[in-house]
Amino acid sequence: MQMKSNIAVYSTTQDLVAYAKTLAEHLQLPLLSHTEEHYPYLLLVTPEYIGLKKQASTSQPVYIDFLTKKWRLRLRKLSIKNEALARALGLKNCLKNQSRPTIVDATGGLARDSFIIASLGFDLILLERSPIIYTLIHDGIKRAERDPGMHHITKRLQTVQTDAIIWLNQLKDQDKPDIIYIDPMFPEKKKSALPKKEMLIFHDIVGDDQDAENLLYTALTCAAKRVVVKRPRLSNYLKASCAPSFSLTGSSCRFDIYLK
Repeated sequence: MQMKSNIAVYSTTQDLVAYAKTLAEHLQLPLLSHTEEHYPYLLLVTPEYIGLKKQASTSQPVYIDFLTKKWRLRLRKLSIKNEALARALGLKNCLKNQSRPTIVDATGGLARDSFIIASLGFDLILLERSPIIYTLIHDGIKRAERDPGMHHITKRLQTVQTDAIIWLNQLKDQDKPDIIYIDPMFPEKKKSALPKKEMLIFHDIVGDDQDAENLLYTALTCAAKRVVVKRPRLSNYLKASCAPSFSLTGSSCRFDIYLK
C-alpha cells in the first residue's frame, strides 16, 4: 500500500513550480517550497525528468529513461528469438501466424518489460495502480515519444493508472486480452546483498503485492490464450496449488506460463 505520508512533491526550478503544484494536487501530496527531513522521499520535478529521491541517500533519483545509450544498445540487440520474455509470451508463434494478440502488462512497475514488448512490434496495455509510479512511467514514455527513433515504440504503448484486478474484472468478453503478463512485487528477503536501488524504493513507496495470488486467479479467468508470471529463479510458484503448464528458467528469473 502506498504510504503518502512519506513523500512530498518538490520542484528544482522556479519555472516548474506551477506544474509541480498541479501534480501535487492530482496525487494528493504536499508541495514543498524547500526540502524537509519530515518527508523521507521527494517526488522531484526537474527540467529533465520526474524522479523519486530518498533524502537520506546520496544516490541519484530513480526515474525512467529509455533514451540512454544502454537502452539504445539493448533495443538494437533485441530479437524475438533471443528474448526470454518474448518466448514466454509466445510472440514468435504470433508472428508466424501473422496474428496480433492483445497483451496486457498487469503490473507496470518501471515499464521496462512493456517497452521491450512494444519494441518487438506488439501493441500493449500497461496497467499500474500506484499513482506515483504511474507518474514516473508516464513521464518516461512522454520523453521517449519526443525522440524520432522511439516514436514507433511509444505509439504501441497504452498506459492506464488502475488496479489491474478491478480493470480486468470490468472488461466485457469481447475486450478480454489474449495474453496477460504479471511481475509482482514481494517482501524483501534477508540476503548478504541488498536489492537494487529501484526495488528498495518500490518497497518503501508501494509496498508488496499482497494480492498477487488474486491477480493470478483474475488473469486466468480473463486471458484468452495465456498468462505469464515472472518469478525469482528458485522461488515457489505464485500459487502453490496452481502449477503452470511449463516454465522457462534463466540465470536470475523464471517465467511460469499458464496456457488456456
